[in-house]
Amino acid sequence: MADGHNSNVFRYWVKLAGAISTTGGPVNLLKRILRPHQKHCFIYGKKYCAELGVPSREVEMEFREITAADSDAIDELTAVDEWHISKSFTLKKLEEGEHIYIAKHQGQIVASQSIVTRDKFHDPFLDREFTIAHDEAYLWRAFCVPAFRGRGIFPALEGYYLADMALKYGRTNTLATILTTNKSSQRIAEKAGRVKVARAGFVELFGIRFHYLWGKEAFKETKRRFLIQTWGRFIRSSEG
Repeated sequence: MADGHNSNVFRYWVKLAGAISTTGGPVNLLKRILRPHQKHCFIYGKKYCAELGVPSREVEMEFREITAADSDAIDELTAVDEWHISKSFTLKKLEEGEHIYIAKHQGQIVASQSIVTRDKFHDPFLDREFTIAHDEAYLWRAFCVPAFRGRGIFPALEGYYLADMALKYGRTNTLATILTTNKSSQRIAEKAGRVKVARAGFVELFGIRFHYLWGKEAFKETKRRFLIQTWGRFIRSSEG
């Protein structure tokens, strides 16, 4: 068994070296080996408070949650979504229990927010799994069309979905990740009343990736706070 594992590891490194050498030569290969690959995110939280209400905005808006049965709305969302996510992927997520809220102006979608509440969530950006607690919700795929930015649309949509998620689904704490280097998004989050509650990320060196999740106010039910991942599989973890 050990010999087989060692053989697989050797073949992995040969394949990796060959791919890098053909594109950048041995110097580039050496740089890739010695330079760590890493991603670090702050986790921002915002809890529902009945006193918040729905903020004012410059234009009249309609807010609602869409479902997999809302084919026309999903078609329109697909057309205006700045993330360019396919309709089939959106349908799949809705069928899995994801929530999508939209803001409309004069019948047209101008903003949207997707929210994950299922127990287990695989974050493709950090390539690891989080467990979402019963009162938590994870935010992603947010956008507002450029012509409506700065007009109070997204804060108003946020006020709507915060209340709806809390009152209908019991999700009173919403979480979002922002790169530690993305200062502009951090300022926007803090201006919107979000609080930095945790940090997550990884550092990879020599093909071994060390994952971490610091701060117990985010993803409270995630037991594996620190992970070691190699060649696509986790080999060790520890609870925070």
